[in-house]
Amino acid sequence: MVLLHLRQLPRKGSSIIFSVTSKRFLNSPARVRFAPSPTGQLHLGGLRTALFNYLLAKKTGGQFILRIEDTDQTRYVEGAVESLVKALNWAGIPHDEGPNVDGPHLPYYQSQRTELYREHAKDLVESGHAYRCFCTPERLSRTPYEGSTEHNDLVYGKINFSNKTIDDTILIKSDGYPTYHLANVVDDHLMEITHVLRGEEWLSSTPKHILLYKALGWKPPLFAHLPLLLNPDGSKLSKRSGDVHVEQYIEKGYLPEAIDNFVALLGWHPKDNSEALFTVKELIEEFDIKDINHSGAVVDHQKLDWINKHHILKRAETKEGLNSLVDILKPFVNKQYLSDLKGTEKEYRLESNYLARVIDAIKERIRNISDIPKLCSYYFEEPNYESTDALVLKKKLKQPAMELINTTEFIQEIKSLEPFEATHIKPWLYSLAESKNMNPNHLMMALRYKITGSRVGAGVAETIQVLGKNTTINRLEKQIKNK
Repeated sequence: MVLLHLRQLPRKGSSIIFSVTSKRFLNSPARVRFAPSPTGQLHLGGLRTALFNYLLAKKTGGQFILRIEDTDQTRYVEGAVESLVKALNWAGIPHDEGPNVDGPHLPYYQSQRTELYREHAKDLVESGHAYRCFCTPERLSRTPYEGSTEHNDLVYGKINFSNKTIDDTILIKSDGYPTYHLANVVDDHLMEITHVLRGEEWLSSTPKHILLYKALGWKPPLFAHLPLLLNPDGSKLSKRSGDVHVEQYIEKGYLPEAIDNFVALLGWHPKDNSEALFTVKELIEEFDIKDINHSGAVVDHQKLDWINKHHILKRAETKEGLNSLVDILKPFVNKQYLSDLKGTEKEYRLESNYLARVIDAIKERIRNISDIPKLCSYYFEEPNYESTDALVLKKKLKQPAMELINTTEFIQEIKSLEPFEATHIKPWLYSLAESKNMNPNHLMMALRYKITGSRVGAGVAETIQVLGKNTTINRLEKQIKNK
């Protein structure tokens, strides 16, 4: 092993002083990096780190680099890099340099840069700042070092680390691969990284990195450590607490702009302290490191659902956006109903035009596109009048309203309605209720039960329009026969 020898580092009095107020970085385009280990799927916290780095780069006209830190080969997961890149691209966070995007600092896999790290470790040994060691971990426990190392973090402000907590840091392991500490510092310097935005868990490693920069005679980048992500109970977000990987949110049908919006607000707030809806373009305009909090950020899925709902509504405002929502909905519908509808006269319910009408009708009532086939199954199959939801709704129905819609006269009037659109159907229903001296809501509730068997849904007139005249009449007639 090769270790950094702390006693050989230059000192100012009894302390090592490091200031991050360098003007050479503050007023120039930022070169930032996201450097994940290929150990599995992209964590929500990892996405936030990547997003904040990306926002800073684009805000300043700089570059966003993706670097794969794969020196720990025992933890490498096959396909993890491809999964990471796919998730970042889905989120609209493409890298300017990195895997499959060549730049001036190839290669972007640390496992392919090991000779470079060994050369710098050798230089440290020759200069007396590092030494080769074959000792056990117990032997490496030394007398504590005196003094302190000072760090001025862009988020946490001035932090003073006691040197008693710092041990001689391993740089090259016995297998010949560098540790995270050496590879990280060497790559950040050679790739001309100006700002390092990373999770709070790396804050304790910062003094070691500062010492390495000093030993190598390099100017450190500016550091900003991001607050921890927490569960609602205040515990650290982990796999045991539910959905923590970006791929899980993709599979559940969340929109990328909603996920970006959500994670951006985990520890960051715009200057006016509002928690408004943002596109990535708007986030770039608003983002400022000074607005990042250092207290833990709670991952509230109810808040995510609210944000996702509003981004659905925003997309649905345009034809192109509505079509993109259809593309998201199709796999969920196919998974649940393809085998039942394919090759039947009801196959049209799988088609894009029909799905677009469904989304347009129900968009105000859902939080996620994946809710549609689960909560509004009546758009794709016959209502289940024995379901718990249907039985609860049935108890609330008024007899006069049920008697009215169970008549052949009512069905004949529906058959004659033209055009068969909500703007025509709704006033007709209100007029009919008034003529019968009936509360219109009673009529609507009875009709909702007959055609959907569900309390969840869009307006009755809008639902009837989407289902179409034939389906509406068939369901009403079937109920008359079975009453």
